[in-house]
Amino acid sequence: MKKAIALGGGGARGLAHIGVLKVLEENGIKFDCIAGTSMGAIIGALYAIEQDAVKLEKILKKYFFDVMFSKLNMQKMQDETQASSARSLIRKAREFVKYGSADNGNSFLSHSMLEEMVDALLPDIDIADTKIPFICVATDITNGKEKMFTKGSLRKIVLASASIPGVFPPVNIDNVWYTDGAHVNVTPVSAAKLLGADFIIASDVKSKLKVLDGLPTNSKDIMNRCNFIANYLFYEVLIKEANIVIEPNIKQISWSEFNKFNLMVSEGEKSAKAQLETIKKEINKFNAPAAKCKRLLKHFLKLTNLKAAIY
Repeated sequence: MKKAIALGGGGARGLAHIGVLKVLEENGIKFDCIAGTSMGAIIGALYAIEQDAVKLEKILKKYFFDVMFSKLNMQKMQDETQASSARSLIRKAREFVKYGSADNGNSFLSHSMLEEMVDALLPDIDIADTKIPFICVATDITNGKEKMFTKGSLRKIVLASASIPGVFPPVNIDNVWYTDGAHVNVTPVSAAKLLGADFIIASDVKSKLKVLDGLPTNSKDIMNRCNFIANYLFYEVLIKEANIVIEPNIKQISWSEFNKFNLMVSEGEKSAKAQLETIKKEINKFNAPAAKCKRLLKHFLKLTNLKAAIY
């Protein structure tokens, strides 16, 4: 059996993946491959290299608190307290994404901050050279198609996958422009299947569909709501391909609240622990002789039908 974990996008909510990985690792659940989108790509790539969730947590926490926020001239945030300068930056980023900029620029921030983070966290290697096979999803902004990367510069591919539209500019790879993979595959279960995974655990941190108290106040909000519903339902179909879906209780957290690092990790741990017995049970069931025979028969019939179609 080839096990995989699919780590989804969700900005700061993606930090919950750390807690999920910690619990699974502590309980001897290892993965033969990893798929990542956006923040899930950053964490997935780092885990594919380090193979140590505790070390991963230390590396990311040190970067976010000691490096990233100091570069933005924020005070160090302790005990989940948000500095006023952080609130100001987040408010401006949200306003940019909602209303655009006065000078029609294509992003709120330059690539330098995200690129510095990716370069600081990840080695300059080919994505094919990670210790655990890793696949990364990005969106081809020119044709709207999904791109699943299994070769090329790890840093550049992760940068493309994590480049939130409007916040960071698109990334050029081999003369093609790519942006955040969450727009085509927010929790990349299908990407894990492409690597040959039989059993997939999905860590899903996307925004949840909230029930509104009333009608949105204007036509723009109604259109945005309908687009969100369409995307949400599409993603729900895709994620059903996973054997297990872990959903940390973080739907109330914004994509930009990186100061809630400890809370995100803790919620990831809680959600993984709650599913732990089910995960073990499903893995044992999947490994049972009868289940193996059934999969072999299914694979044989598929090959037989394929040969029949060819000839």
